[in-house]
Amino acid sequence: MPSSSQKNVSTVLVRNGTGNSCETQQILFLNQCRKVFIQRDYSQGLDVRFETDFPSRLTEMISREVWENTIHRINKIFEEAESINATTIFETILGCFSCYCSRLVTKSLYEKKLIELKEFLRRENEEIYHRAGLHIMNPMERGLRVIEISLLNTIEEPLNRNDGNSLAVNNIQGPAGSIRTM
Repeated sequence: MPSSSQKNVSTVLVRNGTGNSCETQQILFLNQCRKVFIQRDYSQGLDVRFETDFPSRLTEMISREVWENTIHRINKIFEEAESINATTIFETILGCFSCYCSRLVTKSLYEKKLIELKEFLRRENEEIYHRAGLHIMNPMERGLRVIEISLLNTIEEPLNRNDGNSLAVNNIQGPAGSIRTM
Protein backbone atom coordinates (compact mmCIF):
# COMPACT_ATOMS: atom_id res chain seq x y z
CA MET A 1 0.00 0.00 0.00
CA PRO A 2 1.46 3.40 -0.96
CA SER A 3 2.31 5.81 1.80
CA SER A 4 0.27 8.98 2.13
CA SER A 5 3.03 11.01 0.44
CA GLN A 6 3.10 8.67 -2.57
CA LYS A 7 -0.58 9.05 -3.41
CA ASN A 8 -0.06 12.75 -4.25
CA VAL A 9 2.69 12.06 -6.81
CA SER A 10 2.43 9.64 -9.72
CA THR A 11 5.26 8.35 -11.87
CA VAL A 12 4.44 7.27 -15.41
CA LEU A 13 6.45 5.76 -18.24
CA VAL A 14 6.01 7.70 -21.48
CA ARG A 15 6.89 6.17 -24.84
CA ASN A 16 8.52 8.40 -27.43
CA GLY A 17 6.43 8.35 -30.62
CA THR A 18 9.47 8.15 -32.94
CA GLY A 19 11.14 5.08 -31.54
CA ASN A 20 11.24 2.54 -28.78
CA SER A 21 12.75 4.88 -26.20
CA CYS A 22 10.84 5.56 -23.01
CA GLU A 23 11.14 8.31 -20.46
CA THR A 24 9.93 8.54 -16.88
CA GLN A 25 7.80 11.53 -15.95
CA GLN A 26 6.67 12.58 -12.52
CA ILE A 27 3.14 13.97 -12.36
CA LEU A 28 2.44 16.36 -9.50
CA PHE A 29 -1.10 17.30 -8.56
CA LEU A 30 -1.00 21.06 -8.01
CA ASN A 31 -4.19 21.15 -5.96
CA GLN A 32 -2.34 19.41 -3.12
CA CYS A 33 0.78 21.61 -3.09
CA ARG A 34 1.26 24.58 -0.79
CA LYS A 35 0.61 27.92 -2.47
CA VAL A 36 1.84 31.50 -2.53
CA PHE A 37 -0.58 34.11 -3.89
CA ILE A 38 0.42 37.38 -5.54
CA GLN A 39 -2.43 39.88 -5.26
CA ARG A 40 -3.62 42.41 -7.83
CA ASP A 41 -2.16 45.90 -7.54
CA TYR A 42 -4.98 48.46 -7.62
CA SER A 43 -2.75 51.44 -6.76
CA GLN A 44 -2.84 52.66 -10.38
CA GLY A 45 -6.51 51.98 -11.07
CA LEU A 46 -8.42 48.95 -12.30
CA ASP A 47 -5.95 47.91 -15.02
CA VAL A 48 -4.65 44.36 -14.61
CA ARG A 49 -1.38 44.61 -12.66
CA PHE A 50 0.11 42.41 -9.98
CA GLU A 51 2.16 43.37 -6.93
CA THR A 52 5.90 43.31 -7.57
CA ASP A 53 6.91 42.72 -3.94
CA PHE A 54 9.15 39.68 -3.57
CA PRO A 55 7.37 36.98 -1.51
CA SER A 56 9.45 35.98 1.51
CA ARG A 57 8.52 32.29 1.06
CA LEU A 58 10.43 32.26 -2.26
CA THR A 59 13.64 33.77 -0.86
CA GLU A 60 15.74 30.60 -0.95
CA MET A 61 14.18 29.22 -4.13
CA ILE A 62 14.74 31.95 -6.74
CA SER A 63 16.54 35.26 -6.92
CA ARG A 64 14.77 38.57 -6.50
CA GLU A 65 15.95 39.65 -9.97
CA VAL A 66 14.41 36.61 -11.70
CA TRP A 67 11.15 37.19 -9.82
CA GLU A 68 10.99 40.88 -10.70
CA ASN A 69 11.70 40.17 -14.38
CA THR A 70 8.84 37.66 -14.48
CA ILE A 71 6.31 39.91 -12.73
CA HIS A 72 7.30 42.97 -14.77
CA ARG A 73 6.89 40.96 -18.00
CA ILE A 74 3.44 39.70 -16.92
CA ASN A 75 2.39 43.27 -16.07
CA LYS A 76 3.80 44.53 -19.40
CA ILE A 77 1.81 41.92 -21.37
CA PHE A 78 -1.42 43.03 -19.68
CA GLU A 79 -0.55 46.69 -20.21
CA GLU A 80 -0.07 46.05 -23.95
CA ALA A 81 -3.26 43.95 -24.12
CA GLU A 82 -5.40 46.67 -22.54
CA SER A 83 -3.91 49.62 -24.40
CA ILE A 84 -6.11 51.71 -26.67
CA ASN A 85 -4.45 52.31 -30.02
CA ALA A 86 -5.26 52.37 -33.73
CA THR A 87 -5.29 48.55 -33.91
CA THR A 88 -7.80 48.09 -31.11
CA ILE A 89 -10.01 50.89 -32.45
CA PHE A 90 -10.00 49.27 -35.91
CA GLU A 91 -10.78 45.84 -34.37
CA THR A 92 -13.75 47.33 -32.52
CA ILE A 93 -15.14 49.16 -35.56
CA LEU A 94 -14.67 46.09 -37.78
CA GLY A 95 -16.36 43.95 -35.14
CA CYS A 96 -19.35 46.30 -34.93
CA PHE A 97 -19.81 46.47 -38.71
CA SER A 98 -19.51 42.69 -39.11
CA CYS A 99 -21.68 41.83 -36.07
CA TYR A 100 -18.46 40.43 -34.63
CA CYS A 101 -18.25 37.76 -37.36
CA SER A 102 -14.74 39.12 -37.99
CA ARG A 103 -13.71 37.46 -34.72
CA LEU A 104 -14.31 34.07 -36.35
CA VAL A 105 -11.37 34.59 -38.71
CA THR A 106 -9.07 36.90 -36.73
CA LYS A 107 -7.89 37.14 -33.15
CA SER A 108 -8.09 40.41 -31.28
CA LEU A 109 -4.98 42.03 -29.83
CA TYR A 110 -6.19 41.02 -26.35
CA GLU A 111 -6.50 37.35 -27.39
CA LYS A 112 -3.03 37.44 -28.97
CA LYS A 113 -1.59 38.88 -25.75
CA LEU A 114 -3.27 36.16 -23.66
CA ILE A 115 -1.67 33.55 -25.92
CA GLU A 116 1.67 35.35 -25.48
CA LEU A 117 1.20 35.27 -21.69
CA LYS A 118 0.39 31.56 -21.73
CA GLU A 119 3.49 30.81 -23.81
CA PHE A 120 5.67 33.07 -21.63
CA LEU A 121 4.55 31.32 -18.42
CA ARG A 122 5.02 27.87 -19.98
CA ARG A 123 8.57 28.79 -21.00
CA GLU A 124 9.39 30.40 -17.63
CA ASN A 125 8.08 27.36 -15.75
CA GLU A 126 10.10 24.93 -17.88
CA GLU A 127 13.35 26.92 -17.90
CA ILE A 128 13.38 28.47 -14.40
CA TYR A 129 10.58 27.78 -11.98
CA HIS A 130 10.20 23.98 -12.21
CA ARG A 131 13.93 23.61 -11.54
CA ALA A 132 13.47 25.76 -8.44
CA GLY A 133 10.52 23.65 -7.26
CA LEU A 134 7.84 26.18 -8.23
CA HIS A 135 4.99 26.42 -10.75
CA ILE A 136 3.34 29.70 -11.76
CA MET A 137 -0.30 29.42 -12.80
CA ASN A 138 -1.74 31.60 -15.54
CA PRO A 139 -3.66 34.40 -13.76
CA MET A 140 -6.54 33.84 -16.21
CA GLU A 141 -7.20 30.55 -14.39
CA ARG A 142 -7.90 32.52 -11.20
CA GLY A 143 -10.08 35.18 -12.81
CA LEU A 144 -7.22 37.72 -12.95
CA ARG A 145 -7.53 38.12 -9.17
CA VAL A 146 -4.20 36.56 -8.16
CA ILE A 147 -1.14 34.83 -9.51
CA GLU A 148 -0.95 31.42 -7.85
CA ILE A 149 2.49 29.90 -7.28
CA SER A 150 2.58 26.24 -6.27
CA LEU A 151 5.49 25.03 -4.16
CA LEU A 152 6.12 21.69 -5.85
CA ASN A 153 8.26 20.24 -3.08
CA THR A 154 5.65 20.70 -0.36
CA ILE A 155 2.44 18.78 -0.05
CA GLU A 156 -0.14 19.48 2.62
CA GLU A 157 -1.39 16.38 4.35
CA PRO A 158 -3.59 16.17 7.40
CA LEU A 159 -1.94 14.52 10.38
CA ASN A 160 -4.43 13.37 13.00
CA ARG A 161 -3.57 14.10 16.60
CA ASN A 162 -4.97 12.41 19.68
CA ASP A 163 -7.32 15.32 20.37
CA GLY A 164 -9.04 14.94 16.97
CA ASN A 165 -7.52 18.07 15.43
CA SER A 166 -5.26 17.85 12.41
CA LEU A 167 -1.87 19.35 11.58
CA ALA A 168 -0.30 20.07 8.18
CA VAL A 169 3.00 18.37 7.35
CA ASN A 170 5.46 19.07 4.50
CA ASN A 171 6.66 16.06 2.57
CA ILE A 172 9.68 16.61 0.35
CA GLN A 173 9.44 14.93 -3.03
CA GLY A 174 12.61 14.62 -5.11
CA PRO A 175 12.18 15.11 -8.86
CA ALA A 176 12.36 11.92 -10.93
CA GLY A 177 12.68 12.69 -14.61
CA SER A 178 10.76 15.61 -16.06
CA ILE A 179 7.94 17.27 -14.12
CA ARG A 180 4.38 17.37 -15.38
CA THR A 181 1.76 19.25 -13.42
CA MET A 182 -2.00 18.76 -13.17
